[in-house]
Amino acid sequence: MIKHSKSEDFFNDYKRESCEIEKNTLRRVCTDILTDGINRAKSANEVQIDFLGQTALAKLFLKEIRDQYKNLIAHCEPLVRVYQLSQQDQNKIFIIKDKLADIKLHRNQIIRLVGEELFGLLADIQTRKLRNLRETHFSPEDILPDNYFINPILHTDNPADDFFLIEEYVLLGQRLKDPDNFANVKFIINELLGQTDLGQENTENDGSAGADESNYQKDNRFLDAKENTFDPWMMEPGNIDRLFNYFDSRELYEKAKKAKESKDILLKLKEQIKTRKKLLNLFYRKFKKHHLIKQIVASFEMKSVYGRYCPPMQPRQTREFLVDFWSRIYITHQQKRLKSVYGEAFSLAPLKQTIKRINGSPITEKKQHLLMFLKKFFQYNRDLYNSRILKDGMASINIATEENIILLSRENRSLFEFLLPEERVKEEKPIINHVIIKADIRGSMDINHTMIKRKLNPASYFSLNFFDPISAILSEYDAAKVFIEGDAIILSIFENEDTPHSCYSVARACGLAIKILQIVRSYNEINKENNLPVLELGIGICYSHGPPMFLFDGDSRIMISPAINLADRLSSCDKKIRRRLKNQNPLFNLFEFKNAAEEETRDSADDFSLRYNVNGIELSVDGFNKLGQEINLKTVVYKAGKDENVKLYTGKVPTVNGNYQHLAIREATVYEIKLETMEITGETSQKYYEVCTSHEIYDSINNLSSTK
Repeated sequence: MIKHSKSEDFFNDYKRESCEIEKNTLRRVCTDILTDGINRAKSANEVQIDFLGQTALAKLFLKEIRDQYKNLIAHCEPLVRVYQLSQQDQNKIFIIKDKLADIKLHRNQIIRLVGEELFGLLADIQTRKLRNLRETHFSPEDILPDNYFINPILHTDNPADDFFLIEEYVLLGQRLKDPDNFANVKFIINELLGQTDLGQENTENDGSAGADESNYQKDNRFLDAKENTFDPWMMEPGNIDRLFNYFDSRELYEKAKKAKESKDILLKLKEQIKTRKKLLNLFYRKFKKHHLIKQIVASFEMKSVYGRYCPPMQPRQTREFLVDFWSRIYITHQQKRLKSVYGEAFSLAPLKQTIKRINGSPITEKKQHLLMFLKKFFQYNRDLYNSRILKDGMASINIATEENIILLSRENRSLFEFLLPEERVKEEKPIINHVIIKADIRGSMDINHTMIKRKLNPASYFSLNFFDPISAILSEYDAAKVFIEGDAIILSIFENEDTPHSCYSVARACGLAIKILQIVRSYNEINKENNLPVLELGIGICYSHGPPMFLFDGDSRIMISPAINLADRLSSCDKKIRRRLKNQNPLFNLFEFKNAAEEETRDSADDFSLRYNVNGIELSVDGFNKLGQEINLKTVVYKAGKDENVKLYTGKVPTVNGNYQHLAIREATVYEIKLETMEITGETSQKYYEVCTSHEIYDSINNLSSTK
């Protein structure tokens, strides 16, 4: 507020450097609060809680901005009296009076600038810090768009004010008779869009319009605008370029021609130029027929000069001077009176130069102005709608600050709290679910024999290449050691009651397993160079709904859980199958089979599957189902060969330190085999799930995402 009011000289303790530090602190606090809201929304399976947190924070910001403006005035007004009573330089009285008058005169501008900076910070947090977390949990339609809080209308009391419109959007008429008032322009655009392919599509799809579009039309009651089927399309200003901007298409065509692109590409660009030019010409003729083109050109050309005349003139009066002969005569007659107030500085010469530019504008330039007008109009239309939705939401929220209200609301379960990490109750919550990860080293006896034969210590080798590096990363995934066997490590991740930040147990277990294999592979490269044995692992991940049991041996707590036994089986590898399949598939490291001879075990609760698991990670079926509840999984079909389509599920894993890790899960069918001959005899109805580690798979998924 001090910065944008330029009143630094009246605050002795103001330092720009301190403000930057406080800004970074605010960024951290907002990130923590919004993260808590996202976690609570995911835990309760109610995305509205995330919306509530964002809306409450926006309301708090808007209230605080106006309160701080009042504080600024309250700080400056007493200074006038202080200087009047003192014997100091009386010139300071006039300086501070002028500054106080300037602050009051530019109240709207100051509040808008402060609001745009604060909400810009909020939008930056949403985009850079929290988008990945939301994409991990929620489907795209449940995530607010990036532009939702970059909305100038939130920071003005009058969104139809001329000064506000010309600075943030584009000048529009306000009277019913004005051809460029909001309702008229929107009606013309809707009428024209109805003549395009969009109009045909909407006619065909009238009966199947989505609920969201219907709700939009029902709610869109601002500024006398009629409901119509094009409102959702008009919410995206970028659609203007996609539909009309043949200037960009020409540039692309010239670049493609120089780059000697294929004939098909050049032909498509030519067709695009033709289509866009035809549509823009349609709009240009219609706007010209309604006498709007000259006003649109004037609205943009006057931006560099209107500040000299406004006030006392209004921006719309300035534009009328530029486009209307009779308005020009009237304002010229007023020139003498204005000169008596403003002196010789008030000259109409700059406006007359602007008239020449407007009248001399080539048609191409007028069309470019029309494009810019349509973009700004679409943005204004979108921001009006979004601001109304947000303000309606804020009106229904009461931000409780009094302790008795907070306690009463909490007792009646009507209080939503979004807390900083240090504000959460520091007590250990009961365990409600848990995950077991077992990483088992293959061929550990052979490695022991080789190391001893070379007079090297196998214990040091396992410690330096396996146990120690894994221990160093456990905190990133909120994992802990259960116990260590000679050639295996068993880890656990707990979910605790009322702790939404801990509800990623399976996702983090998968991320940890991938990290373990990456660490082992990096150490293997070093060991190869030094002619030392390499490690091969099998990893099993098992989710168990409910807490484990514990017994105590003195002070040592010993975990008992059926998940430990199942994780042991998931990490296992059948020796015969290993000999048959080793190094046959570079992409996948896990294959699961059923012994066709073991008919009697099919109804058993025990797992008698036969596995090939060398540097593979198997996730239990219950674990996969839980993973789908923790993060948003997208289905991708990966072509592993000419005739093989592999079904993958992809998502993002949030780590404890706020980073994100990509995850791909392969779903495959369990086949029956004759163990003696390794012949496949048929399919079963069972599926198994491999956590993929191949760079080729992740690169393919990333490329697929970037092309969409």
